Amino acid sequence: MNEMWSNPVSVEAMYGDWGLGADEGEAGVDGDFEAAVEILARSLDPRPSKSIFDTIGALGIGAGDTVLDIGGRDGLHALAMAGRFGCRAVAVDPVEANVTRGLELIAHHEHGHLVEIRIGTIEQIPAEDGVYDAALSRDMLGHIADPAPAFAECLRVLRPGGAMVVHEVFATALLEPEEERRLCADIATYPERLSVAGFESDVQSAGFSIESLDLIGSEWSEASQESGAAPNYLLQVSRLRRARERLLEELGEVPYRVMYGNALWSIYQLIGKLESRVYVLRKP
Repeated sequence: MNEMWSNPVSVEAMYGDWGLGADEGEAGVDGDFEAAVEILARSLDPRPSKSIFDTIGALGIGAGDTVLDIGGRDGLHALAMAGRFGCRAVAVDPVEANVTRGLELIAHHEHGHLVEIRIGTIEQIPAEDGVYDAALSRDMLGHIADPAPAFAECLRVLRPGGAMVVHEVFATALLEPEEERRLCADIATYPERLSVAGFESDVQSAGFSIESLDLIGSEWSEASQESGAAPNYLLQVSRLRRARERLLEELGEVPYRVMYGNALWSIYQLIGKLESRVYVLRKP
């Protein structure tokens, strides 16, 4: 039963005239159902994930500014910011393979002269105090056991008045505790990091103020499905469940679990068990 209603739909109402058919001859379950399918096929124009750069742009970042990308993987986001804003960008990532790949990308990119990539973690950022005008943290705080030293370090490397843009996915009231436990175990995520209240308390305790919140909800996931950029996660889960033993043998335990968890992560956003949020935090 949908969480928005307490009364069940009757058989008569389910198979009755919904009034959605194109004309009277199409009224009834077939015409109405087809009309409803057509309505739901219309895009709601969801924002894509690259809209996070609009948030960064609204900070007034430009040439002469330096932006830190924490957990920047292979530097693609740093390159995107350099290209869009003309700023200098530094990506920091703890995985050596990501940094090696990033160095290769930067060396051959038209904006590579504006970008650096370094080994480092959010708890130990390789930078002097107050050197960054802004910082970006996207989809990585769930892997952090203790957020206190992480946010303290971010605060340290930002200049006074600097901003930190954070994107994370959080649990809603629809996510059951056992679902949360299983999901987090498969994707190396600490369940307590999915708490909105916990996150907001942590950043404020570190000394940040919360300047703005953009509740993305399911928009980024919808956009990736509509554009074809994301795979059919529901079909992936179905196959992983139906051919569990064969795929475990073919993939191995860790890839199997990560692919299963990653697919559920996206599905849960689409059905409202998880929600995507973008925060702008400000250093005093």
